[in-house]
Amino acid sequence: MINNRDSFRLRKQMDVIWSVPEQQAGGEGNILNISLSGMSFETDRLFSPEHGMSIHLKSAQIPPLPSKGKLVWFRKAGEGNRHYQCGIRFFKESVYSPVWAQWMEDNILKLADTGDNNILNHYLDIEEQE
Repeated sequence: MINNRDSFRLRKQMDVIWSVPEQQAGGEGNILNISLSGMSFETDRLFSPEHGMSIHLKSAQIPPLPSKGKLVWFRKAGEGNRHYQCGIRFFKESVYSPVWAQWMEDNILKLADTGDNNILNHYLDIEEQE
C-alpha cells in the first residue's frame, strides 16, 4: 500500500468533540494524530459511519481546528468494539486558514525543539558515562 499523505502528521493526543448532525449523533473522542489536511481520532461511542459523510469537530485544546471534515476511513476499536477509529480529511476551505496553518507550524516546531533536546540530552548522558 502506498502512503500518499501530503502533510506531516503530529502525533499528539488531544480531546475532540465530534458530531454528525444528519444522524443526530455525537460525543467525545481522542485525537490520535493530526495534520494540516486531516486527522485520525477514536470516538467514545458507535454511530452509523458512511464514507464521505460530514463530521463536525471542536477542540478546546486546538481553538483553530477546522470545524468540518469528511470521513475517509473507519474501523471498530477499543474494548468490546464500542468505539471507532476514524480518519477525517478537512474540507479544503479550512486547510487554507492562516490561523490553522500557524497553529500546526508552531506545534511542529515545538516537537522539533523537544526532539533536538532529547537527542542532545541523550548524547550528553553518554559522554558523562564515559
